[in-house]
This record gives sequence, structure tokens and C-alpha cells, in this order.
Amino acid sequence: MKIGMLGVVNNLSTRLTSHNAGWTLVCRNILERKFHDVVEVLDNRCDYEEYDAIVINEGVNYREGIFNFFGGVQPRQVDALIKLSKYKGKLYSVNNTVNYNALLSKRKELNSLQITFAIPEVIDLSKVNNKMVLGDSHSLSIFRPGYSISRNDGKTLHGFLKNGISSYLHEDTKEIIFYAGNIDIRFHINRQGGKGAVKGLSLRLYDQLVDLQSNGIKVTLTHLLPIEDESRKIPGTGLYKGYGFFGSKQERTEYVIYFNSLIDRIANKLNLDVIKWDFDYQEGLDFFHMESKQSVHIRPASYKFINELL
Repeated sequence: MKIGMLGVVNNLSTRLTSHNAGWTLVCRNILERKFHDVVEVLDNRCDYEEYDAIVINEGVNYREGIFNFFGGVQPRQVDALIKLSKYKGKLYSVNNTVNYNALLSKRKELNSLQITFAIPEVIDLSKVNNKMVLGDSHSLSIFRPGYSISRNDGKTLHGFLKNGISSYLHEDTKEIIFYAGNIDIRFHINRQGGKGAVKGLSLRLYDQLVDLQSNGIKVTLTHLLPIEDESRKIPGTGLYKGYGFFGSKQERTEYVIYFNSLIDRIANKLNLDVIKWDFDYQEGLDFFHMESKQSVHIRPASYKFINELL
């Protein structure tokens, strides 16, 4: 079976300096394991009819019903929508329902198009197998082939623990790689007591890991990334109460190093594996490892298991 993955409105990024490209790589890897076949990354100029199945993936920032036309609707996007409306093969979408019929009714530039679309079958990338990478948006950076992924953008470690880590798992989940906490360090820990708040989070994490182990779940923990360069401009969507971070770089570095030491103690006590980074924590993350755009993410070229992904 010939399978393609594409963004109709926005072409999928494959540049290893882009967080969006990280999502492209992870999705392709999981889909290839689901279909037991090669999945080609297409652009919206391709001939869709060459493919038996197409997986719609509008990128890492897509939310159901929200399409971003940067610079307005372009002719190539109109052509891509017309081509998709004529496509006769099997249609899937990643994680969310993609309804281009609703899009046409919302955009006045597209109202005149007399076309309709089939609604793709949704593939939940957290349910492809019983092993899962679970975490916030940084979870892409520690994704390993052979796992599903539950990427929860903006979710703090506090948020995971409040809801319960187990609430993010499925009935057949047997193993997880868990990564969260950098957002807590960036915005909350300095305002909530510093190292005392870090220790409190680690104690709550320990209790939930004990429960997961008692239910037969294998867990791998992850060290937090170092603090990013403070000169990086953060977009408005990445701010909290109008600020890009709370606490000095040195303070937040101390919190990260302390948290990672507690992760090691937890792992030693519970006999867990830990994914560790080779970065210089005192220096922090430089622009060589950071995404090229305004962001706090590392670029896919610096992902922990990028060679396995490629």
C-alpha cells in the first residue's frame, strides 16, 4: 500500500531546525509502525491519486477546527483543497478530526468553492501500541521509535500529578517514558518556594510512580533540559502573566540540577531507567541546540534519539 502524509493548508516541515519538523518525524515513525509500511512526507502540490491512503497532518500547532493561513489564502492552498475533494482513496487524520467542509464555510475566500470532503478517520497516536512517551511539548525531544506518544502542550508536572499520571494511560499501557517539569521551573517554582517546591513535586511524583509500578507499568524518567538562553524572544503564546520566565537564570539552573538529582534518587530507589542529557547545565542551552524560531524547544537535530528517528 502506498501511503502519504501531508498538510493541506500548511506543508509539513522537514527542516531539522524546526519543532514542527520534530512532530513530522515522530508522526511518520508511529504511522509506519501502525501500517507496517513506508509513509512518505508529501507537500500539497503532489498528486494525491498516486496514493492508496493519505494521512492529514496540519502540523504541531493544529487544533481541531483552527486553520492558520499565514499571509491569507494562497492559490496553492485552494488547488490542494480541490485536489483533496476529488481524492478517492482512504483518508486518515492525526489525533484530531479535520473537517475541511467547516473550513470552507468559515473562510469567505473559500465560500465560492462548490466542493465537499470526506471526514478522515482519526488515528490516536497515543494508542498505536502499549508503550507510550508521555509529557509536555518537550516530549518530542526524547521520543524513541517503537513508542506511541501523548504530547500535552503546556502541561506542567504539577498538572500531570494533579490529574494523576495514570489518567493519561490506556487500559493496555505497559510502559511509559515520562517527561515534564521544565514549564514548572520556568514559570512557577521560583514563585512557590524554590527548592522546597521542587522537593514537594518530587515527593508527589514518587508516590504516583509507586502506584504505577504496583499496577505493572514500567516507567523511564527523564532529566529536565538546561535553562534556555534568556535573550531568546518568546512569542506571546509562550508567556505567563506577560513574562517569559520567573527567577534568574542561576536560580532556575539550581532548581533544574536539584530536580534532576531527585529524579536520580527516585530512580535508584525504584530501580527505574533515566534518560539524561549531555548538555552543560551551568552554561545552559545555546542557540546551536535551540529551534531556529522564537521558541523554548530544542531543534530536532539535538533530540536524544534523532539517529534512530532518521
